[in-house]
Amino acid sequence: MSKQLSLKALAVPIFLEMFLRYLSLMVNTYMVSKHSAYLVGSMGAGNQILDLFITIFSFLSVGCSVVMAQALGARDYVLVNKAIHQSLFLNALLGFACALLIVLFGDILLSVLNVPKGQFEQASIYLHMLGICLFFDSIGIVLAAIVRIYNLAYFVALTSLVMNFISVGLNYYTLNHTDWELWGVGLATIIGRIGAIFILLLVLYFKLHIKIIFSQLFNLQKSVLKKILNIGSFSAGENLIWIIQYMIALSFVYTLGEENASVQTIYFQISMFIMLTGQAISLANEIIIGKLVGAKFSNVAYKHTWVALYFSLIVTLCVVLSVFFGKEFIMDRLGIESIFREIMLPLFTISIILELGRTFNIVMVNSLRASGDAKFPFITGIIFMLGVSLPVGYILCFNFNLGIIGVWIGFCSDEWLRGLCNAYRWKSRKWQNKALV
Repeated sequence: MSKQLSLKALAVPIFLEMFLRYLSLMVNTYMVSKHSAYLVGSMGAGNQILDLFITIFSFLSVGCSVVMAQALGARDYVLVNKAIHQSLFLNALLGFACALLIVLFGDILLSVLNVPKGQFEQASIYLHMLGICLFFDSIGIVLAAIVRIYNLAYFVALTSLVMNFISVGLNYYTLNHTDWELWGVGLATIIGRIGAIFILLLVLYFKLHIKIIFSQLFNLQKSVLKKILNIGSFSAGENLIWIIQYMIALSFVYTLGEENASVQTIYFQISMFIMLTGQAISLANEIIIGKLVGAKFSNVAYKHTWVALYFSLIVTLCVVLSVFFGKEFIMDRLGIESIFREIMLPLFTISIILELGRTFNIVMVNSLRASGDAKFPFITGIIFMLGVSLPVGYILCFNFNLGIIGVWIGFCSDEWLRGLCNAYRWKSRKWQNKALV
C-alpha cells in the first residue's frame, strides 16, 4: 500500500512524460523553423485548434481517472472494469466526431483565426492531418490515464519517449529528404500516436492483465456514466474557461504591438516549462487522494494533500528561482533582442509570485476533484478567471499603463485568490460527502 501512495513514485515519471511531450513540441517547432520560418505560422494555427479539441474530449479521461482511483481504493473491481470500457468507447466516439468536424470544417476554423492567405494552404493540410490524429489521441489519453492509476506511470513516460522518437525521426526525414512539408509532419504525428496506443495496449494486456472486450465497449450504464461525467464535465468546463481567459488576455497583449505579442508567445513557453513540476506533483497527488477517498481514509487524504502542497511549493520555488537567476542565459540562448528583453525582464520577477500561486491552486483543485468535489473549483474558476484576472489585467494594462505586466498581475491575482478559496474548501472538509463510491 505504501508504494501505491508514494508521491515520488508517481510524480517523477509523470514529470518525465510531460517534459518529453514539451520537449518534442519544441524540437519539432525548431526543425520546422529551420526548414522554413513561413511554415511555423501555418503549423501554429493547427496546433492551437488541436489543443482546443483535446481539452474538449479529455474530460472523459479525467472522470475515468477519478472513478477508477476511488473504485480501486474501495476494491470495487467491477466498477473499475466498467469505467475502463465505457470511457474508452465514449472518448473514441467523441474523438471521431471531433476529427470529422475538423476534416469537414477545418478551413472555416482557420478563417476564423484569420490565418494569412499565404499560409492558408499549408495550414489547411496540416490541420486536416491533425484532425485524423485526434481520433488516436482520444484513445491514447484514456489508456495513459488507466496505466497511471495502476502506478505504472513509468510505462507512460517510456511510451511518450518512443512516440517522440518516432515523430522527431520521421519529421527530420520528411523535412530534409522529401517535399511533403506539413503533410509529412502531420503524418509523422499520426504514426507516433498509433505507436503509443500499441505500446499502451501491450502494457494493459501483459502487465496489468486487463483485456479490452469489444462487446463491453457498447454496454453503457447510466450509473457509471453519471460518475464519470460528474467529474469530467466540470473539469472540462474549468479548462475551457482557462482557455477563454488566456485568449482574451492575449488579445489585450496584441493591442500593445508586435513586440509585446512576441514576448508573450515566447515567455508563455518558459512559463509552461516552470509549471511542469507542480502539474506532475498535483496529478500524482490526485491519483493518491482518489484511492484514499475510495478506501474511506479521509483523514489520511486530508493530511496527504497538505504534505503534497508544501512539497510542490518548495520544488516550484527552486525551479522558478533557477529560471530567474538564469534569465540572461535563457534570453541569450533564445537570441532575444534588446527591445524584447526590456519587455520580458519584469516577467521573470512576476513569475516567482505567479508560479507559486499556480502550483498552490492546481494542487488544491486536483485534490478536490479527486475527492469527487469537482463542482466547487469550476465555480471558483468562473468567478476568479473571468471576474478578477481579466478585469484586473485590463485595468492595469490600459488604465495604469502597465502593459503586459498588468496582464500578468491579473494572472497572479486569479491564481492566488482561487488557490486560497480552494484551500479553504479542503480545510472545511465539505468534500468528504462527495465520494463517488
